[in-house]
Amino acid sequence: MREWNQLEYPALLFCSSFVGFVSSLTRREIRGREIIKQIYECAVMSIPVISFSLGIVSLMSVLEFSWHMRVVLRQDALVPAFSLVLTIREVAPVVTAMLLASRVGASIAAEIGVMKITEQLDQLKLLAVSEVDYLLVPRWLGCLVANVALTLISIGIAGVVTIFIGARWMGYQPGEFYNSLLLFTTGYDLAGALVKSLCFGTLIPFVSAGYGLRCALGSQGVGEAATQAVARSSLLIIIIDLFINSLWWMP
Repeated sequence: MREWNQLEYPALLFCSSFVGFVSSLTRREIRGREIIKQIYECAVMSIPVISFSLGIVSLMSVLEFSWHMRVVLRQDALVPAFSLVLTIREVAPVVTAMLLASRVGASIAAEIGVMKITEQLDQLKLLAVSEVDYLLVPRWLGCLVANVALTLISIGIAGVVTIFIGARWMGYQPGEFYNSLLLFTTGYDLAGALVKSLCFGTLIPFVSAGYGLRCALGSQGVGEAATQAVARSSLLIIIIDLFINSLWWMP
């Protein structure tokens, strides 16, 4: 029952935020400056760590594929094609979301938790300002746009690293390596990655905000809320990834 309540509350926050966003669109009261600020903090500030991490992970996958294929098949000509499929379907959307959850999710939970224990949320209520419209909608849209953009950037960085570094280590020319990249990759794979990034980008802010809004008083409560937000978001990312894979690619 407790686990269900922890999932039910973020779902309620999402429904309230969606209704508030649609209502703001009809009234033309979108807080564009705040949304741009959230996109900058979520996307631009996360590019260095995500770019470096995805480059390393993609390079490791190429080297592992190459080693196993040389042991079993005595040749590794199909390594670029396999590595790109793995990157688009799994590595780019999942690793990007995990890193974003650890950086942005903890920040959202801690920020909203501090606002709660310092009674800033009560002040919003006294001013008849909806905490969902004021706090959650900009962070949701910012995280959503950021996760999609960072996923696409991650795919591009992984491809570049694979071509220019992995090819050199494996003894291929970059042109030869590039020619075999798209053997098994289709637009359907990219669409699946975008669906994952949309789901993860929606999941992270609402799970994190849920823990921030219900955190205990004191600095320890804020710290526990941030920790639980990252842990729960990461677990749900893995579960949703398995669910999307079973619907999108499995026969």
